[in-house]
Amino acid sequence: IRLMSGKTVEVNNTDAEGRLVLADGVYYAATVLKPSLILDMATLTGAQVTATGKKHAALLCNDAEVEQEFFKAGVSTGDLVYPIVYCPELFMPQAFNSEVADMKNSADDRRNALSSCAGHFIEAHLPSDYAGQWVHIDMASPVAEEQRATGWGVALLLKAGGILDL
Repeated sequence: IRLMSGKTVEVNNTDAEGRLVLADGVYYAATVLKPSLILDMATLTGAQVTATGKKHAALLCNDAEVEQEFFKAGVSTGDLVYPIVYCPELFMPQAFNSEVADMKNSADDRRNALSSCAGHFIEAHLPSDYAGQWVHIDMASPVAEEQRATGWGVALLLKAGGILDL
């Protein structure tokens, strides 16, 4: 399929559909809305719980200072986040190589930082001239406990956005 970014994607995992929508979302935000910071946040991967545990969402960011601000906001609010490996130059060519498209939608190597890889898939659809900050939060595990929603993330966003003063 061809996404809004113009890149083609081989769908090798139909359960990894959310990242296709998020990829179009970040591209749209960057090209139409043109913000200085783009945040995508989703219950994206089952791998998140392996990467950061049940209580911490996975945080992937292209700016170390912004990453630290989100980390601090998480500590302050109790909506905990923890940084995961940021290394698009390593993950993108290895994880998503396709013979029929620009990339696959899911990494072939199931042992290779899948939460990071999923985030980098989304990031790959930002325009190459996008100079802003990008934050990806994979909140698959902390949003639910014993089959009930926790409300995780609301306070984090309010704090990170400067609305909540704690």
